[in-house]
Amino acid sequence: MSGISPLRSPGFAYRLQGPLPLLLNHLCLLGEGTLILRQEGLSLAKAGPFGLCVADGRHGWSLLRDAISGLETDLQFTRHVYLLPDPDDGVPVFATAGQSGVIDLSVRLHEHHWQSRAIRAVIDSCDGIPIDARNGRKLGAGAWLDDWQASPPAAITHRLEILAALDACRCLEVELHSPLHRCVAAFRPAFLDSDGSVIRIADASRKHVVFADVATPGFRWQSLAPGHLKIRVESESHAAQMVIPAA
Repeated sequence: MSGISPLRSPGFAYRLQGPLPLLLNHLCLLGEGTLILRQEGLSLAKAGPFGLCVADGRHGWSLLRDAISGLETDLQFTRHVYLLPDPDDGVPVFATAGQSGVIDLSVRLHEHHWQSRAIRAVIDSCDGIPIDARNGRKLGAGAWLDDWQASPPAAITHRLEILAALDACRCLEVELHSPLHRCVAAFRPAFLDSDGSVIRIADASRKHVVFADVATPGFRWQSLAPGHLKIRVESESHAAQMVIPAA
């Protein structure tokens, strides 16, 4: 006997139990995944490995940092952690949701399948509570990167100015934050297109994909140096709920 129980039904997803640092640190044992962080008007999909989330004593031990993935997590807010099958293709997804119940961070664990031994081990070690897998769609799992509220049309000159700057960009820095998480990624854009006010950006390997709605209130872009741009969306509600200084 392996000591690992089989999943009771492929129709179940699971809410994981335990201290948040312990739950997040399962990611570093599961190989590479695709981190997806979404805020209104800006989304990032970033493929790669994960490291240990370590508490930062400089900020009262309330902040976790993963230096490998760039993910930062605020421990001051209550959240639920889920392991569920993607509603579209069944790939295991590790996800967190705040008090609103809507998933803000998800990690697609594409090196595993839902019935794999590694996924069963995580569910068993975290005393997973089964929930209906159909709730994954309601929580926001599998949502498109541009699944936001509709924005008013962006001024054409404003959009063209940003596109021209991105076309000449050699390093793009993207900063995203939700009430629970923050992540900064940097890469060299290789693919660029737009649809209305939404700009889609990716690197040559497609390990970084960014969707940005330039018409979103609070959308900002700035030149940090020749060929080095930064984009972000400022949000008063996020700033009030989560203050995470730069590393």
